[in-house]
Order: sequence, then structure tokens, then C-alpha cells
Amino acid sequence: MISPLDETWRSLLDDVARERKWPTSSDVKRLASNVRALSSAYNDGAQAPAARARSADALGARLLFSFPRDVPKGAAAVRELLSAGLLRIPADRPLRILDVGAGLGAMTWGIVRALAGAGQSGAVEAFLVDEDPTAIELAARIFKRRAGEGNVRITARCTSGTVDDAAARTDATFDLVIAGQLLSELHRDRPDPERVTRHVELVLSLLKRVREHGALVIVEPALRPRTRHLHAVRDALITPPRPGVTLFAPCLHASACPMLTNPGDWCHEDLPVNLPAWLVDVARGAGLRWEGLTYSYLILRRDEAQLAGSLVPAQPDGMRLRVVSDLIVTKGKCEVFLCSEAGSLVRPARLDRAHSETNASFRSLVRGDLVTIQPFSERRIERETSVKRCSS
Repeated sequence: MISPLDETWRSLLDDVARERKWPTSSDVKRLASNVRALSSAYNDGAQAPAARARSADALGARLLFSFPRDVPKGAAAVRELLSAGLLRIPADRPLRILDVGAGLGAMTWGIVRALAGAGQSGAVEAFLVDEDPTAIELAARIFKRRAGEGNVRITARCTSGTVDDAAARTDATFDLVIAGQLLSELHRDRPDPERVTRHVELVLSLLKRVREHGALVIVEPALRPRTRHLHAVRDALITPPRPGVTLFAPCLHASACPMLTNPGDWCHEDLPVNLPAWLVDVARGAGLRWEGLTYSYLILRRDEAQLAGSLVPAQPDGMRLRVVSDLIVTKGKCEVFLCSEAGSLVRPARLDRAHSETNASFRSLVRGDLVTIQPFSERRIERETSVKRCSS
């Protein structure tokens, strides 16, 4: 269960803001103004990435708004690893996490909350690296005030350093490496082909820090250009196939991404998780959305575990697919875009008169769902077609 941060988190973040004499969550007008300025700066690209987010006003906006928004993204990005039983706290030692470009630590806290929400218990040992010394110091302050979530305890080491510093660590490997909203901010001044090459090199260096049965999780904004860049990095990582690089999610296939064929397409998540109630007025004042949780992501593993085999069983004459659009409802029918395990983008339709008990779930599909369709047709859901959702 992915949920917004509660009032105990609000109190903690407000306390950290007061120490710096920054607006708290109750100072809606000032905070909304700072959030609006931060959002504009990130999106217009007028300043260098480091300059955009390091002013006092920007850091205050990141603390009170970006952090609560991003924690659920960290939780959502690992939900399929958890469902597949591939992310567990070992019984004899802490789970080791490396958070690269960690900022205030939102991704790590999302993972901790996901572990606790899955009923796990034990210790997490996190290493957070960010080149902004003030941001990483704020992350350390947050960790000092909260020991964990549920039955999951956490100890954290927060270090100021570059992404290359983190990737070059030779003395440690980790069960999970996470890079939250990092690729879209690195090398933005480089032409696209060069950026893709640099980011492939970075991802491969981070994979070297992953244990044999661990995973690398990359989370990016759901904006079209940034997500399509992630798709391009994905394709470059798996073509040709590389030893020790297995694509786990979101894809059910390791073929070229079909979203890159049409410049208007991109694959992202949109979950029904809203901002905390205490940030709704801030979002309104900043002109930003508060409903839904959007992000794009990529999970790579060192072993050969794949999402298709872990969560969605194969079916004779059937097809495993992921929903990659909202449901399209028109008079007399409904349809949806699906990305198949064969690597194709399909758009089957179900006429209202073909509704049946076996295909009833087709009408309630939402973006991100994993489904099996049997027997499979790219164009039509018939009365006898079986449509089964696999929840993650």
C-alpha cells in the first residue's frame, strides 16, 4: 500500500524548516511561491542544474513539497520487486542501499516505507551521496529525527560527493542501488546521442555496485522528453545484450522500446496516490497537480530474474502485457494501449455487446496494470476472451 506522508512527517519537516528560518507548511503563500519558482526553474533549463536547487528558497521548497511528493515514488518504484519476493531484508544482516544523487533522501525513505508496508522487519543500512552539501546535510537531519518505519529500522551515512564518487566505490556492494531523478539532470548541455552514451556508462558503473541478486532502480519524472530519454538509455543498455544486465521492469520484453517509434509516445506510471492533505493548498497556489502520482522508472538486475516470469505466469495461446495508456471509452466500445511481451504496442478494443464475465476486467484496466489476455488478438476482445489482471 503506497500512501502519502502523515502528520508526524509534517511535524518533522516543519521543525527542520524552522531551524533554517524557512517557511513551514502552514505558511502556504510563501511556500507556494517558492515551489512555483522551483518548478519553473527545473523546467525552463535557464540555469545550471546545481544552481536551480541550492538557494535557500529552493531548498525550503524541496524539503516541504518535493520530499513528501517523492517519497511515495520511491515506494512505488520497488513494488514489483517486493511482490516478486526479490526485495527482502536478510535475516542475518541489514539490507544495504546506495542512494545516488540522493538529495534529501526521499527515495530511500520510500523504500523503507515500502518494506514496512509489505510487513517486513529488520534493519536497513543506507549510504546516501549527493554533490550538494546542504541538501545532504538536511537528509542527515531527517534521519536523526526518525529511526525508521513500522518494524523497519534504518541507519544512514550521508556523504557529499559526485555521482562518479558513488559509482567508483570499490569497497562495497549493495542489495539495492537507487538513482532518483538523476539522469534527467546530468549532462543536459550535451546533445542527445552523447547524453545517452554517458548515461549508459553511468548505469553500467552503478550496476557494478549491485550484489549478484540485487537491483538498480532508476526513477525519472513522467515528462515526455525525460521519459523518452530513459527509454533510449534502456534500449542502448540491452542492445546488444550484455552479461550481467537483465531488464526487470517495467517491460515484459527485452526488445526495442515501441514507444520510441512515435515521437508523441512515452511510457509512465500514474497511480492514484495524492499529495498529503496539508500540501493541497500549496500545490494549488503553485499551479501544480496534487492528485495522482506520476513517474517513469527502469529496474535492472545482475541475475536473470525478469518481471514476466516472476509475477505474470505464461499462458498457452495467451499474451502477457502492460497497460500503457488510460482506458479510451467511446460509444459502444472501450480500448486501451498495451505493450506486449513480444515487444509490440497493440490497441485491442472490446465492444460493449462482447462484455462477459471472463473479460469484464478489461473495462477497469488502468495505466501500469499487468494483464494476461487469452486467446490473444491485437485488435479485438471477444466474448470468450479471458482478461486477467495481475496486481503488483
